[in-house]
Amino acid sequence: MIKSIEDGRKEDGNRSIADKIIKRLHDLEKTVQNNHGRWAWELLQNAKDSVADSERQVSVNIEFCEDWIEFSHNGNHFTEQDIRGLINQISSKEVNEGEISIKTGRFGTGFLTTHLLSKEVFIKGIVETEAKEFYRFGFPLNRSGKTTALLIPQIETAWTEFHDSTEDNQVSDYNEEEFNTSFIYTLNKEQRSIAEIGVKEFTELIPYVLAFIPKIYSVRIIDNVKNSDIEFINTEKVIEGFKKIKKIENENSKIVRVLYATDGEVSIAARAVKKEDGSLKFLSLENVPKIFCDFPLIGTENFHFPVVVNSFFFSPQTERDGIWLTNGANDPEVNENKELIIRAVNLYKELMNRVENENYNQIYNIVNTAIPETDERYFDSSWYKTFIQKPLRTFLFTKSIVDLEDGIKGKLNETWFPTNSYNKAIKEKLWKYTFDLFPTAVCRKEDLDYWLKVIWEDIQRITYTVLVDDISNSTSIKELSRSLDYDEPTTFTWLNEVGEFLMSEESNLSLFQKKALIPNVNKKFVLKSNLFLDEIDDEDLILILKLLGVDWNNILLHNSITFGEYNTKTKEDIARKIVEQLKDTNNSNPDFIEAITILSEWFDNNPKEGRELFGEIYKKRAELFMNTIEDKESLYKVMRSSTDLSQLSKVVEAMEEDPKIFNNLDNTKEIFALLKRYSVEDMEQLRSLLENKSVKKSLLPITEDIITSMGITNVDEWEKAMEDRDLSAMYSHKSTPSREMFMYAQSLIKKAKENIIEYLKTLEDYNLDNLDDSTATTILAGIIKDGKEISIVARPAYNGEVIIYYGSERNTLDYSPSELWVDDGILQRKISLGHILKKAKIVKFPV
Repeated sequence: MIKSIEDGRKEDGNRSIADKIIKRLHDLEKTVQNNHGRWAWELLQNAKDSVADSERQVSVNIEFCEDWIEFSHNGNHFTEQDIRGLINQISSKEVNEGEISIKTGRFGTGFLTTHLLSKEVFIKGIVETEAKEFYRFGFPLNRSGKTTALLIPQIETAWTEFHDSTEDNQVSDYNEEEFNTSFIYTLNKEQRSIAEIGVKEFTELIPYVLAFIPKIYSVRIIDNVKNSDIEFINTEKVIEGFKKIKKIENENSKIVRVLYATDGEVSIAARAVKKEDGSLKFLSLENVPKIFCDFPLIGTENFHFPVVVNSFFFSPQTERDGIWLTNGANDPEVNENKELIIRAVNLYKELMNRVENENYNQIYNIVNTAIPETDERYFDSSWYKTFIQKPLRTFLFTKSIVDLEDGIKGKLNETWFPTNSYNKAIKEKLWKYTFDLFPTAVCRKEDLDYWLKVIWEDIQRITYTVLVDDISNSTSIKELSRSLDYDEPTTFTWLNEVGEFLMSEESNLSLFQKKALIPNVNKKFVLKSNLFLDEIDDEDLILILKLLGVDWNNILLHNSITFGEYNTKTKEDIARKIVEQLKDTNNSNPDFIEAITILSEWFDNNPKEGRELFGEIYKKRAELFMNTIEDKESLYKVMRSSTDLSQLSKVVEAMEEDPKIFNNLDNTKEIFALLKRYSVEDMEQLRSLLENKSVKKSLLPITEDIITSMGITNVDEWEKAMEDRDLSAMYSHKSTPSREMFMYAQSLIKKAKENIIEYLKTLEDYNLDNLDDSTATTILAGIIKDGKEISIVARPAYNGEVIIYYGSERNTLDYSPSELWVDDGILQRKISLGHILKKAKIVKFPV
């Protein structure tokens, strides 16, 4: 052997090793921010791999101090290949590349990531030689050299220190259960910070690792900086779907539950905590790597699969921060990764079927189905949407997984969530008001923000418009109260709050023009544009208009509403509307009659406003009132009565209390009529009449009213009237009309004629342009009605009766197109034949 050539070969080998180490460390230093905890996983991976080919389990200790951190385990001893891998940075897995290995990786380039923690590490352990001999060793491994020239001597030093440490150090009593292997890293201040982050990450994720890797029996973390001592002890059993990891922290023990499912090659997991009531709640996976290749692939925290997925058979990317899912059908590693993820979907469905039917809460933590946030160069988003996202969402859509406020679960597709684009305050308000209306249609309030992070576009959303529709669908305060299960005052308070909330956003104002959700006085919901603020402040006028056929309570805003701005309705407005309705309403309508009655009373109580608001209607108020009364005869009798109105009022009250009193009154009237007919003035005279059967009939005295009712104006007419035997029999011949009586009668007849003429002029059907009142004292000729000439007999009826005896009057009424009109002192009206038959009680007459 030529020594110089051999030395050159060794130098070339060392240079190649040094170059590889320098390049790899240079690349790793660029990723230090994302790899603070990777050192711990690499060391744990090596510990697990040490027992991969045996039936043993491995236990691990991590002890953390101010200036150093030690990772030790009781796994199998080192092999010669392992030592070469450590110093020359060649993976023992690479050494046996042609074989199928169950090792995740063994002291290859991945081990270099531990130098992100510290470039200097002291390694202790036991190595087995090919001669089956065991040696204890301990040597420093220094990777601080930044150039090949500096690093080659450090590699040589490592070999020298290793060999020196094995001298005279053969092990004869090797105990494989002891913590024989350790890696001690020296730390400066910056490196201590990296160590702290790594320990924290390691502590949080180790329950998942133990669930996936039964080969690891326990992990103990002794933090001398924070004075904590935590140990996790694994279990191989799956109990009720859980891997239960025992956690002992400062001598206090508890169970860490990992919901778990596997098909042998793919496993899924999520952590759950048992609450005091016995139910279980899922913990957040937001900061947990979603992809494990036995150990977490740090960087897959945003790979938004619903649960953690593990498979030893994943092909990770170089930096172990993801898996290959590129768009390429010819890459076996990519295809295998895709197939493993699809298998994870099937496992997830099985898991969720169990979760749905058991007492779990906070299920939102395991339903995130968003597209993973990963490097698009290595990710086939189209494939993922089709084969992963869509099947997951279709499956979850109908699942009862949403916790409601009443403790039951609602289906995802039947639950409503506020649109995520609103700010937090608006979202909470929309949730609250929807909950008030439909308590089983929304999630628990405490869960709202979490669900909003994971739901997708197909899930039903609450918007301003949706809330308005929900309220409007109630149609009235009564229905809204029923929906809310509130009393009416509370319902108004609620609606005012919602109204203020909606109107605080200017763009919502148009919703009030499209949907009716503001109550009128009748408590029915109306479009805002159709509502008016009530400045009328008069219930009588509103009632009058309602009786006339227009209910302004339908357009007046309910006085309990406090939100919004509205146009107003005033007394002037309602007065104009009442006048308008008076022109078009049927006078015989009972509501119309009641309206006029109330209006007349209102005029009496408000004369000034009546004149100002109603003008001509107010001036003709008496006529308007009288035209609504059919039985004017009874009214006249009341008006002519000398009985005090207060007494008449008492009579009315008595009749209202006892309607049967009318029957008694009718009987009494008949008795009094008989007494009057036979001129019986008292009970003594009646008794005498009944006993003697003979009482002289008294004749009527002649009075001014009788002369006026006959239309007589002088003595000659009176004497001619007395030639009528029927009339003559009615009056006493001992009394003679005086001149004053005739003068009074003349004045009343003249007044009646003038009043009737003036009234006829106001009627469109009558034309008085050719009026002739010279035919007879009480006859008006030359009047045109409906294109035909008629004559009118005009009589006063101030005492409530008319006596027709003039031949001219009878002839006029018998032969000519004619009418009989009277003036009773209040109204001027036409007397029909039916009126005469009814009042005179004529049931039979000759023809």
